[in-house]
Amino acid sequence: MRGSHKHGDIQITKLWDWTRGLEDSYDDMNFTPPSLSRVTALTLIVYGDRDPLYPVEMAVAMYRAIARSFLWVVPNGSHSPIFGDAAPQFAQTALKFFQAASQ
Repeated sequence: MRGSHKHGDIQITKLWDWTRGLEDSYDDMNFTPPSLSRVTALTLIVYGDRDPLYPVEMAVAMYRAIARSFLWVVPNGSHSPIFGDAAPQFAQTALKFFQAASQ
């Protein structure tokens, strides 16, 4: 991160603090359980169990709030776990999800 943030560690620390604060803030995103409960589409939630920005409990809360949702917690997955080592498994899982949803 130091290579892409010209203000160094202070900027990086502020960014991390801001993202951690989103867990308890609904100011810029309305992802509250009542708003999520209005989602009626089949929903696949994919979450890394080692996401440094958002705890996996957020994924569980989304799963509980969206009636027709499915949750895949990627073991050892970081933020954006659909890339990297888990990409092939994600592609298979997503295709199966879409095939099941279309039937």
